[in-house]
Amino acid sequence: MGEKMVEDVGPSGTRSWVKAAGLVVGAGALVGLAVEFHWLGWTSIPGGSCGGRYSPCPEGTTPTLILAFVLTFVGFIGLTLAFAEFKRVRSGKAVPGALMAAGVLIALWPGWQAYLWMRGPVLDRAWQAGADRPASVRGVGAWAVGEDAKTVVRARTDALVAYDSGSGDRGWVLRAPVRESVCAMSERIVDGIGLVAFARDSKPCGTVWGVDVRSGRKVWERNITGVTPGLYQGGGGLLSADAGVAVALGEHSVHGYGLTDGAVRWTAKPVPAAGTEADDDVECEPVTASTAGGTTTVAVTCGGYSDFHSAFLLTLDTATGKELSRRELPVESYLTSAAVLSAEPFTLLVQEKDERGLAAVLSYGDPDDPRREPVTIPLTADEEDLALTGFDPEFAARPVFRTVVADGNLIVAAAKPGSDHPERVAAYSLDDGRRRWHTDLGTGVAALAPVGPDRVAVLGESQRMWTLTADDGTRVGEEDGTTVRDISLKLDSGPQLVRAGDGWVIVNADGDNYPPALAVRP
Repeated sequence: MGEKMVEDVGPSGTRSWVKAAGLVVGAGALVGLAVEFHWLGWTSIPGGSCGGRYSPCPEGTTPTLILAFVLTFVGFIGLTLAFAEFKRVRSGKAVPGALMAAGVLIALWPGWQAYLWMRGPVLDRAWQAGADRPASVRGVGAWAVGEDAKTVVRARTDALVAYDSGSGDRGWVLRAPVRESVCAMSERIVDGIGLVAFARDSKPCGTVWGVDVRSGRKVWERNITGVTPGLYQGGGGLLSADAGVAVALGEHSVHGYGLTDGAVRWTAKPVPAAGTEADDDVECEPVTASTAGGTTTVAVTCGGYSDFHSAFLLTLDTATGKELSRRELPVESYLTSAAVLSAEPFTLLVQEKDERGLAAVLSYGDPDDPRREPVTIPLTADEEDLALTGFDPEFAARPVFRTVVADGNLIVAAAKPGSDHPERVAAYSLDDGRRRWHTDLGTGVAALAPVGPDRVAVLGESQRMWTLTADDGTRVGEEDGTTVRDISLKLDSGPQLVRAGDGWVIVNADGDNYPPALAVRP
């Protein structure tokens, strides 16, 4: 008849069974963790491969996969021994199989929490827009609509396109006039109205529209004798709005229109200051402007490229166009770059034609006080070079500079001496021009954006995002930054970063080789 296994049903037998069952459950948990870590580790790698400076593996991938292989080895050995021990105590396969399955299930939640701890905070790609069609168009600017940027409007050379920042759904589309391209946009949307200008090929920005950004409807249109955007500054600063008035820079003039109806309010013609011995034929050209707090500040140059005469800041009453004050700009040659970085406090980027001339950011605590000299922050110094200018600015109608003015500081991407690749963020005081802090990131700075009044977000080319305090550069949250997954090879050379709810929308200028817009969120 053969020998029969006799089960010990006494206390010692029960203890043996419980011990064997515990071993099976524990071994099942190890196997469950191994399977879970394999799944989480391999699926966390965007595109199936990662590594290197510009496509690093997501945070936590390496320890997750190491644990997966270790637990695979230990778990299967442990499971083999646990099954043998259980079989010695009790026959059958159904019970140990059920116990192993219970162990696997028990391990899933702790395994997920352990993975989240190793991975750290993550932003995942929520959506991306389809490629620009036709492929010949290019993104030239963007607006965020509403406090939480529920809608992001991306301007292309041929149209304005609205995207829902939550879903990525394409909303309204407003086409440019036939044979005209978007050449300038206002910095801000005021009372639901954004300003956009158009130009024919190699012609000035002469067609100005007021656009209701909620519906995509053209509210009004004005045709002016416009100006041609500067080669190194794009069309930013040619249009601005505040206090119910739209301000547009024209040829030798500044125009004020009703923001909601386009009605003509005033026209101001800048002229050289009295007593400067200017010839009667010296003409002055507005270059860039900003409007805030009831006043409009305009940078003006007089004379041409080869016969420069003077340059000054002109402050106008936004409601009436009346000249309130003027002060000379500290330059002695034609301006190759001039761009407003902040309306309040008024902060101006200036670069002269003269190679020994001024190339700096000028900060005016009070632009109406002619006795106060501007604070000067050079674009290049012994410590670093500020990454503010380029031969062809990204987003030609509303250029994106990798800089934020916050908490009394100019916060800007910067490159170490001898390098043309900005891998640090530095802050300079607008009160005295001194560098207050800097932080090296070890990767290129792709974009900067404000996060509230006293923090700045920095998107690195290594798929990391840092949040820095504006006053001292302290890294908020994870020291190594938040991992932004699945955006490798999806960013062009100068994307715009827009805060949208609890996530971000990234807008590219090149919408053919890269997504025109994509969103990331927790």
